[in-house]
Amino acid sequence: MDPNTGKNISDSKDIIQYLYKNYALFTPPNELLGDLSDILTPILKPVYKQLAPLQAGSGGENKVEYEATIAAAKSQIEEEIASEDIVIYTYSLSPFCTEATAVLDNLEVAYKEISLGKEWVPFLINEDGPQKRAALGEMTGQTALPHVFVSGKNVGGLYDGLLPALEDGSFWKLLKGDNK
Repeated sequence: MDPNTGKNISDSKDIIQYLYKNYALFTPPNELLGDLSDILTPILKPVYKQLAPLQAGSGGENKVEYEATIAAAKSQIEEEIASEDIVIYTYSLSPFCTEATAVLDNLEVAYKEISLGKEWVPFLINEDGPQKRAALGEMTGQTALPHVFVSGKNVGGLYDGLLPALEDGSFWKLLKGDNK
């Protein structure tokens, strides 16, 4: 029994969830996924950085058309991140994206999720997904998803952005409008 609230819970999973919800800053994501991120991110980041513009058409013959497409995607992203306090770009099959939205869900904050498709590979990404991914890369230096914006500011991904921002309190400061 919780002596502060009088709440009685018997199932260990429910107890852990209750403790995180009532006494922690946030409910952490899957620890194994964090370890996987630590291993894969340094390997895949340079690959994604090269691949995102190629998928968006940078290797095509018409550079002017590519640049116009990316400029339009950037403009759309700017509109999207200005439309809500919290905006997260995701892939629906990505475990990292699923964990990031679960963290936001557990915080019980409103957010706008914008899916670029099921995953970054051809035939699973939305029609405008490659352009948005390349535009996000140009705007922030990050092409991997999830990608979180709070009050129009780039926070980053799950392990390199959202979690550190929650741990140091900057997430809440941004949300309240204290951008310093």
